[in-house]
Amino acid sequence: MHHLATLTFLAIALVAPTLQAQDPAPEPPKPAIKKINDAEYKIGKVHLNKATREISFGAGVNLTEGLLEFIIVNQKGKIHESLFISDISPLNLNIALKLLGIKESPELFEIVDEDYRPTGQYPEVAPKTKAAARMDIFVEWGKDKKRVTLNDLILNNVTEKTMDPGPWLNTGSYIHEGKFKAEVTGDLIAVFTSQPAMINYPGKDRENDDIWITNTKRAPKEGTVVKIIIKPHQP
Repeated sequence: MHHLATLTFLAIALVAPTLQAQDPAPEPPKPAIKKINDAEYKIGKVHLNKATREISFGAGVNLTEGLLEFIIVNQKGKIHESLFISDISPLNLNIALKLLGIKESPELFEIVDEDYRPTGQYPEVAPKTKAAARMDIFVEWGKDKKRVTLNDLILNNVTEKTMDPGPWLNTGSYIHEGKFKAEVTGDLIAVFTSQPAMINYPGKDRENDDIWITNTKRAPKEGTVVKIIIKPHQP
């Protein structure tokens, strides 16, 4: 119990990403952490296994036709543009990422001046932090627990090729007016770069919103229940 109390305290302390200077520090809600055994924890509906270094949660196939801007949202998110829909809390996923040691990197977002005009500059992020912010994402479904990379389920409709293999990036979302933006918007993972989303695709064509579609040759049918697995990136 002592270990669980320590973990809960740590989670509360780490629940919010780095705050913007103009935003007041919020009072984060107490996370619902349940210890399963020495290695496994439930954080709301998010499962954390520190032994296998995996975070997992349930989702459903939502969109097999049409353009994708998001990969996973919850019921608050942009469902009409998302491959999957889940019922997890972004705050709980944020806690799990931090407890697994996955850092945040804002490297994709251009810095704006005091009048919110683009400056052409991007945040400087230490190479070690960049590496620790990257993750591999897998999707598992069916009785045989078929597992593929998330990238395999996304198609570039110009090249007609599967998304390039490579890690996803924990960009961390942000705090605005005392609220965790991903929790407000419901946007968890984005393929078209989105600052409110927690996780973004850092690869080529990430700023093109009319290029990504579901790879129907590899993806399960609409309505299929799947498990999303997140692991620290292994180069």
